Amino acid sequence: MRASLRTGLIAGAAALTVLTTTTAAGAATTTAPRSPQGYVQRCTNLGNGDLCIDVTGSVGQTGRIGVGYWKHAGDVVHVRLGWQNTTGGGPNSSQTVHGPLFAGDNTGTDVWTTYLAAGCVYPLIDVIGQYTLKGKEVCVPA
Repeated sequence: MRASLRTGLIAGAAALTVLTTTTAAGAATTTAPRSPQGYVQRCTNLGNGDLCIDVTGSVGQTGRIGVGYWKHAGDVVHVRLGWQNTTGGGPNSSQTVHGPLFAGDNTGTDVWTTYLAAGCVYPLIDVIGQYTLKGKEVCVPA
């Protein structure tokens, strides 16, 4: 996720860059880039680690939702990641079970390519055999 943030910021900066070209007559022309992608990220400290979610894309487009977990402390666990809309519908869970996770380990980022509707989404972490927690929501960029 943290690498995703860095990548997202670079991609966002590239999307906002104005392109300048020179015509055959030597005059410079400026064109705006086509449809820049939105990017948002939010992490929630769950006590023993950080649960993060990011959304790349904009409302009404196919985009990407990524969820990752960075463990800092606590017992060894196995986890499954997912996300859910705040506007309804069931959770979207990864098929991958990560673990065993020790303090200092992370899951990397599980990614879903999906249609991005207006509204917000929040990350889920299912600690296998124990409980499911949710993180703070992010709203899909307009």
